[in-house]
Amino acid sequence: MNVIIFGGGGGIGAALIKEVRARFPQATVFATWHSTQPDVSDVHWSRVDVTDEAQISAFAEGIGDVTWIVNAVGMLHTQDLQPEKSIKELDPAFFSHNLNVNVLPTLLIAKHFMKHLRHGQPSVYATVSARVGSITDNRLGGWYSYRCSKAALNMAIKNISLEYKRVLPAVCVTALHPGTTDTELSAPFQARVPQGKLFPTAKTAAFLVDRLEALTPADTGQFLAYDGSEIPW
Repeated sequence: MNVIIFGGGGGIGAALIKEVRARFPQATVFATWHSTQPDVSDVHWSRVDVTDEAQISAFAEGIGDVTWIVNAVGMLHTQDLQPEKSIKELDPAFFSHNLNVNVLPTLLIAKHFMKHLRHGQPSVYATVSARVGSITDNRLGGWYSYRCSKAALNMAIKNISLEYKRVLPAVCVTALHPGTTDTELSAPFQARVPQGKLFPTAKTAAFLVDRLEALTPADTGQFLAYDGSEIPW
């Protein structure tokens, strides 16, 4: 069993690595980092800028058949800019940065890892998305850059699932909502999270691996929450 975790240096990505290694001790785990390499052994680490196609392509060349691919890369804010409360706060560069980080990597991974999923055995390509990317579920507005980028990500996942269903029918392609997790991404907004709804990273990882284990090729093209419930696109 070969597993790839993109964004293994982030809160959810790092927890996913630990959960996968605990449940599947014989699995070979490959993971990427960007800023600081985590001090975790028994993982094949590679420094990859997942918005750079050449780096994605080079990373793919060193890996054989893959059972699970999980993209846990994402951004919500920077040191200087927070999600927009009003359209008046929209910054074009920040908007583009959201799209570049939250959407492009999933497309590049799908493009360059197709050959690693041609083995014909049931496998999964999952991307960590967010409920706020659901157009149907949007009742509050705001957060223009993040919402738009996650909605675009969801469309990318749906598109990939349809193409893969034709050419890689054993692969389940899905978007996963992890719930609000105690990471740097959510830190500025945790005060407004209802009691019991802020998950430690280990709990989120356990939920997500539960989902990954349960998925079959028949489930491809879905947007699923951490508890297995389906979220409308």
